Amino acid sequence: MLKFQFKKRLRHFTLDISQEIGQETLVLIGHSGCGKSTLLKLLAGLLSPDEGKVELSGHVLCDPQQKIDLPPEERNIGFVFQNYALFPHLTVWENISYGISKLAEEERNKRIEETIAFLGIEHLIHSKPAMLSGGEQQRVALARALVTQPKLLLLDEPLSALDVSTRSYVRAELKQLLKKLSIPSIVVTHDYEDARVLADRVAVMDQGKVIQFGKPSEITRFPANHFVAEFTGTNLVTLPGSQPLSYVAFDPWKAEISRQSQSSPYEWYGEIRDMSTLGGLVHLHVEGESSFYVDIPMDLCDAEGFQIGDKVFAKVPSEEIRIIPSSPELERGRQTEPKQKIKSSIPKKRGKWAYPLAAVLMVAGMATAYGVNSQPVNNTVNTEMFALIAANATDPFNEIAEGFEKEHPGVKVEGTFAGTQVIRTQLEQGAKADLFLSADLEHIEAVKEEGLIDEFYPVSNNRVVIVVPKDDRIGIDSLEDLATKKLKLVIGTDTVPIGKYTREIFEKAQGTYGDDFTDQVMSHVVSLETNVKQVLQKVSLGEAEAGLVYPTDVTPEFLKKVEVIDIPKEFNVVATNYIAVPNEAPNKELAEELMNIMLSDQGQEVFVKYKYSPVK
Repeated sequence: MLKFQFKKRLRHFTLDISQEIGQETLVLIGHSGCGKSTLLKLLAGLLSPDEGKVELSGHVLCDPQQKIDLPPEERNIGFVFQNYALFPHLTVWENISYGISKLAEEERNKRIEETIAFLGIEHLIHSKPAMLSGGEQQRVALARALVTQPKLLLLDEPLSALDVSTRSYVRAELKQLLKKLSIPSIVVTHDYEDARVLADRVAVMDQGKVIQFGKPSEITRFPANHFVAEFTGTNLVTLPGSQPLSYVAFDPWKAEISRQSQSSPYEWYGEIRDMSTLGGLVHLHVEGESSFYVDIPMDLCDAEGFQIGDKVFAKVPSEEIRIIPSSPELERGRQTEPKQKIKSSIPKKRGKWAYPLAAVLMVAGMATAYGVNSQPVNNTVNTEMFALIAANATDPFNEIAEGFEKEHPGVKVEGTFAGTQVIRTQLEQGAKADLFLSADLEHIEAVKEEGLIDEFYPVSNNRVVIVVPKDDRIGIDSLEDLATKKLKLVIGTDTVPIGKYTREIFEKAQGTYGDDFTDQVMSHVVSLETNVKQVLQKVSLGEAEAGLVYPTDVTPEFLKKVEVIDIPKEFNVVATNYIAVPNEAPNKELAEELMNIMLSDQGQEVFVKYKYSPVK
C-alpha cells in the first residue's frame, strides 16, 4: 500500500495532492507542466516536498515534520524514465545488472535471470540498445527497474518514445505486465488512450491538483468539466435553449449529421471548421453555440459531400446522452473555442545517489559524426571516451568527434545527448565522463561549486527563433503576433534553458509591446516541453501554430515543414554553451585535446556550419 500527500510550491502553482494506492495501476494524466512528473520525483526522493508524507508498505519514506527524507536508493522504488535511459555501450545484461552491482555475483545473476524470464527477453541479453526496437528497449528499461525488486513502480511517459505502429501492442503488453507485478504502479502520460488501457484508476491533473478521479470508463462517460472532456475525447456541450444552462456529454460517433434540422431535443447547429480522417471515419469539428466533434463513415461523408464551411445539424439519440450536473467549475471552464486533443526537470539540488536510481537516469546516445582534423596525443588503442553533451550541440560535437577518432586509431567517442539538467544529474551521481557540455551557465557553475570540474569555457553561442508551420494559416510575421493573434503556442518549460530564454525574451519585449505582453503570450501556450525537438515536432505536425526554438535545431528535415521567423536582436538572448573536462575524467589528456579542438578556430568553423555564432 502506498499513501502520500504532498504540497510543493512550483513557479506558477502549488502541487497539492494526496492518494492511497494498493496493488493497482494509477495513471496521472494532464497537460505538460501540470505537475505529473514532479509528483513522481517527490515519491522517488528526487525532490523534497514543502510539506507532506509518504508511506510505502507501512514504512515512512518522507515526513518533513519528523525530519525523515530517505534518499532514493533507500526507498525501494523502481523508476522507468521517458527515454528508457539505457547505456548505449553496455549489453542488455550489463544494463540490467548495473542497478544491483553491489550484490554478490550469485544473487545478482539469479535476479537478472528471473527478471529477463519474467519479461521474455532472454534472447536479447547480448544485444546493445541500438540493436533493439522501441518495444524491446522498453522491456529492458522495465527489467532494470524490476531487478531491484521494488515495492513501487513509477513510469514517466513509458510509451511516448514509440512510433504509432508499435505503440498499440506495446501498450497492451505493458498492461499485462503491470497486472502480473501486483505492486502499486503509477504511470504518467498525456495521452488518454494510454490511461484508458493501462489504468485501474485515473487522476486527471491541472495546475498541480486532481480535478477528477475514478475508473477510465467513469471519467470518459461523465467528465467533470471541459478540461477533462478534452482529454477523453468526449463532447461536453450546453443543451440548446436551456435556461439556466444544462450540460450533456456524448461520444462523437453517436451523433448523426445532416444539412436539415430533425427537430430533436438533442440537436446542435454549427459550421464545419475542420475535417480529418481516422481510419474509415471522418472526424468533423463543428462550431456553433457549442464546440464539438462528430465522427461519420467516410462513404457517408463522400456521398453527402460535406466540406469545411458547411452549416450542419448534429442530432444525438436521447439514450446516448449523459446529463452532467452544472457546477461553478463547469461555468468557469465553459469552452467556446475549438478544443484540441492533446497527444503529445529533474530537481536542482541532488546528492550522490546510489545505483538503482542512478542507473535509470542515464540517457542513451550514440555518436556518429564526420570530419575535422587534429594532431593525436599518442597512439592510444581501444580507448572508449564518454561525453555528456547538451542535446542542442549534438551535430557539431558528432562531426568533431568523428574527426578526432580518425586521427586517433583505436579511440571511440560515445556520448549521452540530453537536456542539461539530465546530463548534470549524471555527472553528479558519478558518471565517468571525459567531457561535459552544458547549455546553461547556472548548471555548469553548480557542478564547479560541487568540485566536479575546475574550469569551464564558452564553446558556442546560440539564439532563439520562432517557428511556424509551412502553411502559416494564422499569418504570424513577428514576435508581437504571439500576443495579438489567436494561436496555439508551444514553448519550453521554465526548468530548461530554452524555456528560461523564451521567458526572458518576453520580458524584454514588454517595454515595447506593453506591460501585459508576457501575460498575453502565455495565455496562448498550450504545451510546455522539456526539449527543443518536442517543440519543433508539435509545430511541424500542426499541433501548434508557433513555437520558440534554437535555429541550430531546425534541421533540413524540419525546414521542409516549418518556416523560421527571426526575433529582433534587442529582445533576443545569447544562449551560450559551455564545456569542461571533469576532474574524474578517465581519459583526461585525450579529453583536454578534444576540448581544445572544439575551442580552436577549426572547431569553431564546425559550430558555425551548424548555425552557431562563434565565441569571440
